[in-house]
Amino acid sequence: MMILITTMFLLLPVLVALYLSVSGVFTNRRSFQSVYYALLAFFALTVGIGMSIQYSYKNYDPPATIPVSLSEVLSKRL
Repeated sequence: MMILITTMFLLLPVLVALYLSVSGVFTNRRSFQSVYYALLAFFALTVGIGMSIQYSYKNYDPPATIPVSLSEVLSKRL
């Protein structure tokens, strides 16, 4: 689900950057090239971080101890 949401948000900027790249805006101007590569790096980092967060939750192990209710703990007298 997270990949779908990330794709929805990033699809328009990626298509605009691709259109500008194909149309030749970024070819001869050094400042536009640097902005283009910065945007590409930002997109890659966003997708990479989103995917790593998503996959890290799948490997989460529940705690080894058995949950105990608070009333059980409070009813015991030391």
